[in-house]
Amino acid sequence: MERFMWIICLPINLILNIKSSSACGPAEYRIHDECCPMCAPGNHVYKHCTEFTSTSCAPCIGSTYIDQPNGLPACLSCTTCDPGFGLMVKQSCRPSSDTVCEPLEGFYCTEPTKDGCKAAQSHSSCKPGQYIRQNGTKSTDTVCSNCTGETYSDGFTSCQPHTQCDTLNLQEIKPGTFKSNSECGPQTSSHIGGIVSALLVLIVIIGTTIFIVVGRNRINRNSDRSAVEMHSV
Repeated sequence: MERFMWIICLPINLILNIKSSSACGPAEYRIHDECCPMCAPGNHVYKHCTEFTSTSCAPCIGSTYIDQPNGLPACLSCTTCDPGFGLMVKQSCRPSSDTVCEPLEGFYCTEPTKDGCKAAQSHSSCKPGQYIRQNGTKSTDTVCSNCTGETYSDGFTSCQPHTQCDTLNLQEIKPGTFKSNSECGPQTSSHIGGIVSALLVLIVIIGTTIFIVVGRNRINRNSDRSAVEMHSV
């Protein structure tokens, strides 16, 4: 009976031994049947450990990095901040950390990462009839709003009031809209009115002068006639 129990327990012990040998520590990685010490950030595995030797590590060189303890045989390629995606370098790549990108001037991040940005897009431009209610930042787009009342905008940061032509002694040729200002021109009607007024004054003066001259001539003729008649008597 004892022999039978020993035979049954044997496979269980073997399984437990295998299971315990396959578990490596948090600072180790498994290669074949060995648990090897990991390389520090900024380094990769040059030679795996053996039963008699420890892991041999080598530093990352060129445009490569590893930012965590690892058992990798090669370093990772550094990220490129592509201007075509609206990105520029915020922090250059180092052996122990990847490149950190940020949006170009006039762009905002559309795919943020832990420390930087993966992709960016240019800020929206406000259309005619709109103004910039909130300027864009590296993390937010520009916010636009429509002009209201007697105001307009043609890409301004704020809506401008329409020009009041009458305050400038001008005539409104074209009324303002939300997209354009009022158009003013000379007061043509006032010029005509002035000319007409001047002509009327001139006519009155001429008429008065003629009336006076004619009146004086009549008086003179009447005086001459009276003198002749008295002389004849």
